[in-house]
This record gives sequence, structure tokens and C-alpha cells, in this order.
Amino acid sequence: MNQDDEEFIRRMTSSQRQLRAFIHGLVPHQVDADDVLQEVNMALWRKREKYDLSQDFLRWAFGFASLEVRGLRSRMSRDRLWFNDSVIDSLVEEWPSVGAFLEDSHRSLRNCIQKLGEVERRAVESRYSKRLSVDQIAELTERPASTVYKILNRARESLRGCIERSRLQSDGR
Repeated sequence: MNQDDEEFIRRMTSSQRQLRAFIHGLVPHQVDADDVLQEVNMALWRKREKYDLSQDFLRWAFGFASLEVRGLRSRMSRDRLWFNDSVIDSLVEEWPSVGAFLEDSHRSLRNCIQKLGEVERRAVESRYSKRLSVDQIAELTERPASTVYKILNRARESLRGCIERSRLQSDGR
């Protein structure tokens, strides 16, 4: 494997989350979206020698994704849950800025979660990372469910405020 192939693989793998989100935004059913992503990855690999390393990889990959989505849409034209070509083209153009916004939001959320008190942070992690129910958290922490609800509400309010402050700071206000 040559150095260009290695760089291509690095760019392709690092863009998977954004590419997956883009495709899932255009394809109504997750199974179909996953199939499209696989087809896009195969097409990207087949065309890797045509990729110019000075180019924005994600924008190039979105072009392949839009073609695959259009192909799927035409094969499944009975379904009315599809965007037309102009909407897909607009999303291809706008998605990089949306992706950057999401990355910034995730970074802010991670930072804000770290600023929570230990009780709130553990409750949030149990609820949203481990996907435990409030009743399960209550049982594990030996607290009433009503207390767990209050802890989670307090944590969400703290996170909301922290993220808003973070956005204001990043906007330079």
C-alpha cells in the first residue's frame, strides 16, 4: 500500500461519522442509509486514484453520497419520503458547516458534562450513555425515582446554561 492510499484511508475513516449523518439525513430508513454508506465507501475506494489530496475530502465524498441517494430514490420511487434533487444539492453544499456546528456542540457538551457535580454527572452518564431508565438509576443509587428526576432536571438545566454560555463565547459576544 502506498502513502497516498494510506492518506486516503485516513481521510475516509475520519469522515465516516459526518458522512453517515449526512446520508441518514437524506434516507428515511436506517437500514437503507447503512447500505448507501457501504456503497459510497466502496465507490470512494474504487475512485481513490481520481481524488486530489489538496481537495476537501468530505465535499468529494458528499458528491458520491448524493449520487447513491439519488440512485436509491429512483429504485424506491414509490416511497414519498424522499427529497428532490435541489434539496439534496443544497444539503451537499451546506452540510460541512452543519457538521462543524455539530462538532462544536458535541465538544461543548463534553466540556459542560465534566463541569457537573459528581452526582449529576453520574446520573447523566447512566441515563444517556448507558441508557438506563430512571427506575434503574434509582435502584442503583438507592434513591427514589422522584429524586433521580430532580437530579436529571437540574443537570439538564446546568448543561443548557453552560452550552449557551459556550456558544456566546465562541460567537465572540
